[in-house]
Amino acid sequence: MNLVNLFGNKSKVPEPEYFLAVEIHESLIKTALWEILEGQPEIVNVGSYESWTDEESLINGVDSSLDQAIKVIKGEPKRVIFGLPDSWMEQDKIHATKTKLITHLCKELGLDPIGVVTTNRAVAHYLKKREGMPPTVILLEVYTSKVAVSYVYLGEVKQTEEAARSGDLAHDVEEGLTRMDLPNYPARFILTNGNSLEEESQQITAFPWTDRLPFKHIPKVEVLPIDFSIKSIALTGGVEAVQFLGMEVIEDESAANPTAIDDSNLVIPVEAPSSMEELGFTYEETPAPTVIPVAPPIPEVVSDDEPEYAFSSDEADLPPKNLPHLNFVLPVLPHFKSLRLPHLSYLFLLTVPVIIALGFLVYLFFGQAQLTIHFDPQKINKQLGIAITETTLPGIPTLIASKKTFTGSAQESISTTGTATVGDKATGTVTIANKTSVPIVLKSGSTVKNDTGKYTFVLQDDVTIASASALDNTKAAGVKVNAVKIGAEYNLLKGTVFSVGDYLKSSTAAVSEADFAGGTSRTVNAVSKADQDKLLSIATEKIKTKVQTDLQAANPGFKTLPFSDIQFTKKEFDHNLSEEATTVSLILEGSLDALVYSEDNLYSLAMGEIQSQIPAGSFTKKETTIVSLDNPAKTDGQYQSKVIIATTLYPQIDEQKMADFIKGKLVSRIRHFFEPIPGFTGLNIKIFPPIPLITKILPLRNITFDLVSN
Repeated sequence: MNLVNLFGNKSKVPEPEYFLAVEIHESLIKTALWEILEGQPEIVNVGSYESWTDEESLINGVDSSLDQAIKVIKGEPKRVIFGLPDSWMEQDKIHATKTKLITHLCKELGLDPIGVVTTNRAVAHYLKKREGMPPTVILLEVYTSKVAVSYVYLGEVKQTEEAARSGDLAHDVEEGLTRMDLPNYPARFILTNGNSLEEESQQITAFPWTDRLPFKHIPKVEVLPIDFSIKSIALTGGVEAVQFLGMEVIEDESAANPTAIDDSNLVIPVEAPSSMEELGFTYEETPAPTVIPVAPPIPEVVSDDEPEYAFSSDEADLPPKNLPHLNFVLPVLPHFKSLRLPHLSYLFLLTVPVIIALGFLVYLFFGQAQLTIHFDPQKINKQLGIAITETTLPGIPTLIASKKTFTGSAQESISTTGTATVGDKATGTVTIANKTSVPIVLKSGSTVKNDTGKYTFVLQDDVTIASASALDNTKAAGVKVNAVKIGAEYNLLKGTVFSVGDYLKSSTAAVSEADFAGGTSRTVNAVSKADQDKLLSIATEKIKTKVQTDLQAANPGFKTLPFSDIQFTKKEFDHNLSEEATTVSLILEGSLDALVYSEDNLYSLAMGEIQSQIPAGSFTKKETTIVSLDNPAKTDGQYQSKVIIATTLYPQIDEQKMADFIKGKLVSRIRHFFEPIPGFTGLNIKIFPPIPLITKILPLRNITFDLVSN
């Protein structure tokens, strides 16, 4: 944890002294009020949690959150310690891209910064103090669009990687850990930031970590309370800040232990920094102007009435000590006596306030304010059984529908994924010898096999071999044979000996007269059963979709609910199963029996069933309500189905009444009007046109509201 005191002044601090802590996330703001009580930092109160998107909403959000934090005391503390994401810091300073934002925030709210710390290091140090020993964990700072993955070893943040958020947080965390290439993977995840991280925790818990990365054990997953990080910043970082202000702090046992200090990640400078620039804060400095006498524009101007320059400094806007003062120059207009315009400068001074006042009035009546109210929604999920008939049934929720038969056709093609082996069979001729005392008659289709029995050939013609007693006719030469299978392995060599049918080689045998030839084989794309099934499924869904589209075109607001499978009247594939082909096509025609119902009727039926569950002061929106039907089943001559309802509850707001309450009020003083809203978490305000200072006040008209669920 890198904490640097911004000022070298260690003057006495009045007692009691309160301090502030401000934590800024990617889109969330947290604040706290704390003090040193009996030598130890104590949290007095935690502010509200605000969301922000741009510089204006950041300033308004911090202001509103601090208002809630300090409402328990009198006065307004100004000294503050900042907690920032690791990516906002560079070499113990605020990153150059963020200095202007933080500087503007301090100037607008009059804050006196005394230090800055990264959130992950503050959390790691506070975990050590809470658990009594330096933790070794993987810390996950979960933001809206990214997750910061920090490897904490013995209480010290060793590495931090950021990964963009996708639909699966576990895969995002895996990406960040893979980049780190850690020496070991601690079997403990800790999640922080955000309002509710239950869903994210489940994603991390369910992920197979031991299969994907070298975890020795299945990691445990823990979600820190939402206020843990802001308390960490105040309680661990605040000690070092106030020590530089000269306040006495009683060190606890862990702080007195040198080993513990080394593990704390706290870096304390030997000397207090002399200015905010050492932390990266910057203030624009106006150089002292050069006073140049103005020559008289015309001879009539009296020479001793030279133009005067008044130098002033608005004490309310002065920066803290050790910072450059801002000097503003206001030239006084010369008096042109010879032109007889002695009151020209006074007229000018009167006109400017009038113009400003008129502009302010125009803004009050014609300016616009858009207030976005953020809230954690309550959800309703319910399933209920209904009947689907042509007339209403007593005692059971009924959806009125009519039966219709639809016909449709589809023609689809896909690439084949199967394979087949094709080729030619080897052929040759053999000589068959008969050593028995009786003639042998072999029919076409009889087989001969080589010695191993692996290769089989069939005779193409009938042949008769005389008995051994007919010495001049015991052989039949030139008998044609074909291999039973394709393939080059059947191209056997001349002189190969074969057995004939079921005869023993001692009585009958065959031998090849020449090398066999013509056997070939190759693997090609072919139609598989999976290809045909996929094509049939695609064509079937196309027919169902076409039926639904045609129905809605003819009857807007109506849908079909099939209660039977499609009855096919034509199903033609252009290639058979296992046939060589790179694509396969299907022509499909069929009819479909379905129930036709009104979407409005289904929505009204569903809302009527959950009406008793909607609390007073809440309402639902049709566009955020999902009502779906399962496929119907026929029971006792009637169709029944299950309705699935998922909806979000929105708080009811009397916009006209709310606008009357807040119109003309300071933007920083309206939050309490919205806090009674159920689930309220934050407020964003956008004002048009954005005029400095003036737009800190809401206009009197043109105030609109928008509800946004988190």
